Amino acid sequence: MKKLLIIPLLALFIVTGMTCRPLDPGADPFVVRVEQSQTVANATFDFVLNLDQSNRPFWRTNAPAFHQFCEWLRTPQKYGTNTVPRAVLIELNVSDLKLAYKASRTSGNSNALWSAWSVLNQAIIQSTSWSNIVTTPTHP
Repeated sequence: MKKLLIIPLLALFIVTGMTCRPLDPGADPFVVRVEQSQTVANATFDFVLNLDQSNRPFWRTNAPAFHQFCEWLRTPQKYGTNTVPRAVLIELNVSDLKLAYKASRTSGNSNALWSAWSVLNQAIIQSTSWSNIVTTPTHP
């Protein structure tokens, strides 16, 4: 079980900005933090979705709120002419807005990226919370 907690703890560590490694000279701290969140999001979303997928009937019955959150992440959303799961859409929005921000660091692009990054971080925090809840043994 302890191995299952590594991903959520790593996610929390990076999302909160508690990294020790200094930024490269000339690196934009905002872009670096966004990219760290993107890395954490991939791992965290994959973890909770695969956990739920491993036994959907069990989670639907025994942890319905966790299962509903995973279903929320899976809900199909429009992205251009394609349909992707909400978790993917959140990540794609951040990627698109990060590219726009890097191309022209205007306040409009900065605000849009900040908003998308906030949504991503909230989804990461919820995923991390759920992974902690459903992987913690319930021994007395």
